[in-house]
Amino acid sequence: MKTELSPATSIDISFLGKYKRLKFLVVGDVMLDHYIQADVERTSPEAPVIVASVQSEHYVPGGAANVAANLKAMGANVLLAGIIGNDESGDVLSSLLEEKGIGINILLTDPDRSTTLKTRIMARGQQILRLDREVKTPVGEKFVIQLKNFLRRNAGGINGIIISDYAKGLCTKEFLEPVIEFAKRHGITTLCDPKGNDFSKYRGVDILTPNFREVQAATKLSIKDNKTLERAAQKIIRITDSKAVVVTRGAEGVSLFINRKPPIHIPTHAQEVYDVTGAGDTFISHFSLAHLAGLPYRQAAHIANFASAIVVGKLGVAVVSPEELVSFIRTETFVIKIKTLEELVEIIKGLKASGKKVVFTNGCFDLIHIGHIKFLQEARSLGDCLIVGINTDTSVRKVKGQGRPLIGENERADLLAALHWVDYVVLFDETTPEPMLRALKPDILVKGKNLRPEEIVGYEIVKGYGGEVRRLPFFSNISTSERLKDILKTLKNK
Repeated sequence: MKTELSPATSIDISFLGKYKRLKFLVVGDVMLDHYIQADVERTSPEAPVIVASVQSEHYVPGGAANVAANLKAMGANVLLAGIIGNDESGDVLSSLLEEKGIGINILLTDPDRSTTLKTRIMARGQQILRLDREVKTPVGEKFVIQLKNFLRRNAGGINGIIISDYAKGLCTKEFLEPVIEFAKRHGITTLCDPKGNDFSKYRGVDILTPNFREVQAATKLSIKDNKTLERAAQKIIRITDSKAVVVTRGAEGVSLFINRKPPIHIPTHAQEVYDVTGAGDTFISHFSLAHLAGLPYRQAAHIANFASAIVVGKLGVAVVSPEELVSFIRTETFVIKIKTLEELVEIIKGLKASGKKVVFTNGCFDLIHIGHIKFLQEARSLGDCLIVGINTDTSVRKVKGQGRPLIGENERADLLAALHWVDYVVLFDETTPEPMLRALKPDILVKGKNLRPEEIVGYEIVKGYGGEVRRLPFFSNISTSERLKDILKTLKNK
């Protein structure tokens, strides 16, 4: 199992430029989200209820329409297939989508249904009431035939199909089968945000993005930890014959399960959560964009995780702009460098295959000072990629004794990763980096000139497989131990 703090490599945001060349068909339950902003200052004399004084109101696309809006906001071309009623809400939703440039050729009107409308009453930044107007009966065969005809006429140029199921009656097995079959026939990637207890209707979809509760409901398994979550995800993969399942877990982050590969657990990036409404729409939209732009599953999950972190910091259903995403990625970039040993083994294989030279050094890096900075800068100049191994807190205590480290392992890892000439950071529990050196086989091991070659831990290992050991001079007279003594002396004299 991998618990990762980062994507597989540093993120090059140039992939965002590919979005405008992508074309999506979004199929699913469209809805109109209605927001009423109100002041609440008193209770009613008529009944023990609050009185909400309406200040303003607005409408935004919701459900599958929100998925389409997210895709369009990032520059993609979007067609939307769904059903609306012959009513005012349907007219409002159609107008909003047309204003955004979303193709609504197959946003069909059913006179026997009403447009799904969710009215949220907001007061002082919080939702105090939601009113739903919806019909959940399955759609008739007429719409399935119309969709088949549309797909036949519009097969060209579609890169991805996203199924957004909100259990409002559209995404039945009979409706989804021709969509999935069409995608398979034309080599189009399909992704689905599922609902309900029967995931067999999604059989043939490439990627599913259920949330934690949906996984429990679909598998009927009691999920207590990552192991049971993995069993549940693998069950979904078997039921749906999918390539991957990405489970969104709210505050617990995201878990990525690729068929026959170890799971990857990614922590959340949300700084402050104001409203989770539409977060699932944002996630599948950005995962789809990144994946179809060429990023592997793992990095696509990180991009979608970043986008979700942005949107939950906003009130109500919202979309993420390219500028917001770029800013967030740049802010979080230092975190993406922290890797597990297993990940680094695979990364180094790729680096060496492309002729890159890998440099490795290690240490506790407690109380990082200018000497460390200059040493790492010089070490990076020796090759194309610098990996820094750092002792975990447990390892530091074994080496330095009780009272150390002064700074925890996660903070030390973050500090090193924030340095632009450090490419990757990896933690190790052992007292020496020898197991890590055997696994990674870096081209160059770098240590300080204060050590003779035979005193360098790992010297024989690196030389044994043909690697190089380099000793660099100290670039400062400062040492962590001396700095600590100075701090204690200063505190004692106060």
